[in-house]
Amino acid sequence: MQGVKKKCRGQFSMSLQRRPGGWPPRTVGIRHGVIGGLFGGLLFAGTMAAAQPQTATEPRTAAESPPSPRYYIVRPGDTLWDIAEAYLGDARAWRRVRDLNHLSDPYHLQPDTKLILEENSPLGIDVLHLEGEVWAEDVDGNRRPLLTGMQLGAGQSVVTGPFAFVSLRLEDGSQVVLPSSSRIRFIKEREQGIVRVRLERGAVESKVTPRPGEEHYQVETPVGIIGVRGTHFRVREQAGGATTSVLRGAVAISHDGRPQGRVREGEGGRLDSRGRLTRVALLPAPTLLPDWRGAGGVLHARVEPLPGAIQYRLQMSRDSDFIELVREAVSDDGEFKVEDVPAGAYHVRLSAVDANGIEGREAHHVFFLRGVGAHR
Repeated sequence: MQGVKKKCRGQFSMSLQRRPGGWPPRTVGIRHGVIGGLFGGLLFAGTMAAAQPQTATEPRTAAESPPSPRYYIVRPGDTLWDIAEAYLGDARAWRRVRDLNHLSDPYHLQPDTKLILEENSPLGIDVLHLEGEVWAEDVDGNRRPLLTGMQLGAGQSVVTGPFAFVSLRLEDGSQVVLPSSSRIRFIKEREQGIVRVRLERGAVESKVTPRPGEEHYQVETPVGIIGVRGTHFRVREQAGGATTSVLRGAVAISHDGRPQGRVREGEGGRLDSRGRLTRVALLPAPTLLPDWRGAGGVLHARVEPLPGAIQYRLQMSRDSDFIELVREAVSDDGEFKVEDVPAGAYHVRLSAVDANGIEGREAHHVFFLRGVGAHR
């Protein structure tokens, strides 16, 4: 680990005017809408290759419409009626778009949501942010460096280097962040409507967009599968098993196709190679001691020892959603020295790890690192 001492959603208002034939009404007066973020710290297995992203344009009339794209990015004021008319040539096709995207409320479209327009469209994965060396790898082991703004497809692997991070967004708005030295592969099972994330190495954190019905997002580890609906959770590969921490929602655990139980909000779980599930309450967030120092590119910080903790983790990000991760460090005694940090304001989160290897709840702070010779 680098720098280790010891080891809106936007609110909106609208008025509705119903269209003939039961079509979705036009939406007006939307102020803004932003899909919430996600950050990472756990493991996967996989392979991936990059493609240039498609760009969305303003809806056009059917006469002006180009051949139907695979997907469309929702903009403020859009309705399914307009999108279907502009890109599919028939406003009545709004129902097909609704069903294809499993929309529970087709009258209220969230701006920045990616809508699938073609049933056979592949899984689209956008690169939101990266730090350090991150690669897409195909099935033959050929690697291509990733860049912000690239789009990946299912069947490829994402690999992060020793001091690297990457944040990804799936087509339904779900977000995934991989920390250093991690590897995952995304698989889209179209018939079941499930996105499967295969974890081989490292860790991953996911914020999954809620969807009515069955579980639609799964993390596959060597010892079992973790299935979710709308949940914020972490998964980490461990020797002889895997762990999960559930910060919001709940996850379902299975082993060899057999359900092993659920881990709910505020709980952690460890699944061993025999399929035995151990559930525990997450450790509370550690308390940051007030003698932290941030100057000259170095952050010194300590946490108060927490009963039951055997390790502590610190992550730094430029944003409060921890999409733009820049540093991560682990400490056995709760004392951190994180080096080579550019001057500026950072969001910092701290968590404790118990004897099962389960990461607990988070403490969030904002630090401002100044230049050489400055304090706080």
